[in-house]
Amino acid sequence: MSVAMMTSGLPSSDFAPASIVRTRPAFEKLLIGPLMVFGEAITGGHYLEVLRLGKQMAPGKAPSYLGLHRSFVSETGFSGAFYRGFYPWGLLQCVKGIPVLFVQNESMYQLQARAGFSESSAEKASGFLGGASIALFVNPMQKVKVTVVACETMNALTPVQAVRTITRQNGVTSLYDGVFAMMVRRSLDWGIRWTVSSEAKKYVIEQKRACNESEALSLAELVGCGVLGGAASAITHPLDNVITNSQKPLPSGAKRDLLSVARRMFHESGAKAFTRGWEIKVVDSSYHMMWMYGIGTVVYDQMRKSMEEEA
Repeated sequence: MSVAMMTSGLPSSDFAPASIVRTRPAFEKLLIGPLMVFGEAITGGHYLEVLRLGKQMAPGKAPSYLGLHRSFVSETGFSGAFYRGFYPWGLLQCVKGIPVLFVQNESMYQLQARAGFSESSAEKASGFLGGASIALFVNPMQKVKVTVVACETMNALTPVQAVRTITRQNGVTSLYDGVFAMMVRRSLDWGIRWTVSSEAKKYVIEQKRACNESEALSLAELVGCGVLGGAASAITHPLDNVITNSQKPLPSGAKRDLLSVARRMFHESGAKAFTRGWEIKVVDSSYHMMWMYGIGTVVYDQMRKSMEEEA
């Protein structure tokens, strides 16, 4: 049985939707998703994002990662820099694990059972759907986190004060600055992640089959597939740069639509404005997908087996 089928609770058939059987949706993923995001964030994933945001938002000549690190540490110490903007905004963003795993899993099942998609096609398409759903969950928190990372005075405020300051200056709707672009970007990002990871998994299974080995993937093999998918998704980074610059603190009345933001970025920093932070984005996305596609799959599989044994 392939890993995708084990994690979906479905039989391993690519072309027989009528034979798909399951007892209920994978509600466990409502818990596993946020746990995987939390684990990734507290072990360095959040700070990778902080460094990336600092690189993306700098006008003119971008500072080095070492320069950003030293600047953050000088302001709040190492611990404060490492978790800059994490509480509560980075912590609350753990909810993005809910749509990215549960919605992906549920849409994968529905596409196979109701639309007749093959396992491989459903897994890829479900990545796009899960990714798009993330934007609705995280956009307000991302908006506040970007502001907190960008401004030392905002970083010193309490969560309630930070939200009040932003909404007082720019209105409640400002919490959804860039939401359409984020939906497009997240959809492409996670669609690419799942597509590449799925193709990598398919290749590994074919190699195992050719050697008459078990088709079940090990943790290391799943992690490798996830890392490849995460790295490939960095191709969406230019759009992410535009989104970040539409959410950062700007003068009152400054236009935040994508075209205006992109023009301003190019005027300030040239074409490099769209690729800033790309290197760390590759590392960050790979590390994130290692948790979600690799460790998350193993945790869910073990949980499912335990529940079946108890039943």
